[in-house]
Amino acid sequence: MRTQFSKFALTAGIMLALAFTSASAQGVYFDIGFGVGSATTKFDGKDAIDNLKAAGYEISSDFGVDIGFKVGYGPIAGAPVYVVGVFGGAGHSITSGSENAQFNSYLLGPGIIVYPISLLQLSFSIGTSWIADQEDGHALDWESDGGYAYDLSVAVDLGNDKHGCLLGIKYFGASNTLKDLPVKKQESSMIGVFVKYAFRTRGE
Repeated sequence: MRTQFSKFALTAGIMLALAFTSASAQGVYFDIGFGVGSATTKFDGKDAIDNLKAAGYEISSDFGVDIGFKVGYGPIAGAPVYVVGVFGGAGHSITSGSENAQFNSYLLGPGIIVYPISLLQLSFSIGTSWIADQEDGHALDWESDGGYAYDLSVAVDLGNDKHGCLLGIKYFGASNTLKDLPVKKQESSMIGVFVKYAFRTRGE
């Protein structure tokens, strides 16, 4: 688990440093933000909430959150296309009385952004994934032995030539093989709305 959080911190630090040191450069794309929505977590194909209810737990709340940022280059040759590196993730929070479980899946990989019209952004990313689950605020000693994740989003881009506000909807999915556990696979998904700040130069 320490290895997972070290990977998280190192990746975030490198990408943020690149973004902020290059933010004034022509052609740099950067966005960061968060979202909320509906999430699902399955273990070996069985829904986590169904498992908890079958064990006698009453679910008092259930929701998803996502975070992330992108750093890259564009527009390419004047066209409204951007190639980016993506770091993001989704968490599924489940509460039963005073007990809380948080199932977190992360994504690190490449992505592409396209503007079919100046106010509409389409984005797709895919890459490697790992997990960092928690129970009552404590990290679970569960490790991912490999996985993948992807996200797809559609957003309205409000703003001027350099600075924008993205308001959109996003789907995130991840599948991870768990290491040294009776449970072999964790699958997570989330659909929700998000808001982001974006720094970019608009293409033609």
